[in-house]
Amino acid sequence: MEIEAEEKCKASPLYWLEKYTETCDDHWRDKGTAPYARFPKMPYFPRLFELMMSERRLFIPKSREMMLSWAVIGYAVWLCQWHPATEAIVQSEKLDKSIESVSGRENPGYARTLWERQDEFLKRNHPLSKASTDMPGDLFAWENGSSLRGVASGADQFRQYHPALVILDEAAFLPGAAASYDTAEAVASQIIVVSSAGPSWFGEVCQSILDGA
Repeated sequence: MEIEAEEKCKASPLYWLEKYTETCDDHWRDKGTAPYARFPKMPYFPRLFELMMSERRLFIPKSREMMLSWAVIGYAVWLCQWHPATEAIVQSEKLDKSIESVSGRENPGYARTLWERQDEFLKRNHPLSKASTDMPGDLFAWENGSSLRGVASGADQFRQYHPALVILDEAAFLPGAAASYDTAEAVASQIIVVSSAGPSWFGEVCQSILDGA
């Protein structure tokens, strides 16, 4: 049973997220819901994950409550967990925001939550390089040599790495987003750019994609 589940999770990040781990809702008290829950089944998720698994360069416009930040970090965690020696980087406007996506500080970040809330057999199968509580806020690392790192804005943040995946988070509000993208273009196997709406380089690129469709 566990072997079959492991293989299905390895084949599909969305299957893993929906069946074998949980996210955390910071507003659960206001909503009167449980703090942790399985990944929601949104109608656009199958296509989104298909694109994340197939496209080398992907721009994703979003709005609030779409769970796209969780989805993108979930994909990054899956990539690191099931693919040894994988380096992923998430860049946000400020380091504190990137830390929220990775290990976190006072509260567990997105990546740490997804690892800690997955079923016990998966944690045994995919151990960390050290205890999750001992990880620095901007780094989450596995025993298999994979890691997810959070960085602040700035194109120079990528120069010392050769990541399999770079995520530009809230790119419409990320200073120097175009320069960051250009730098990542030279070193990253895959780049995912995600943001809510705002007049910006991100908006111009998305519009040009739509105009050319």
